[in-house]
Amino acid sequence: MANVTKENANLILENYLEEHGISKTFVANKIGITPQAFNRRLRVDGAFDADFAFKVSKVLGISPTIFLSSSYTKRLN
Repeated sequence: MANVTKENANLILENYLEEHGISKTFVANKIGITPQAFNRRLRVDGAFDADFAFKVSKVLGISPTIFLSSSYTKRLN
């Protein structure tokens, strides 16, 4: 199965949170997972999937396309 998120989606998210002063714990709680599970999603290859991208983007009020590969976002339009 092809990866639908950008290779560096985890870094994009971490940078976004840092730049906006948002804690990982806050986002984890909002999407209903533990902070440990949230960190695992950022660290384990393949764990930052499209579902996670959509959940995180909803909490942050941003477009999920920031995390998704261009081939996947073309299918969304």
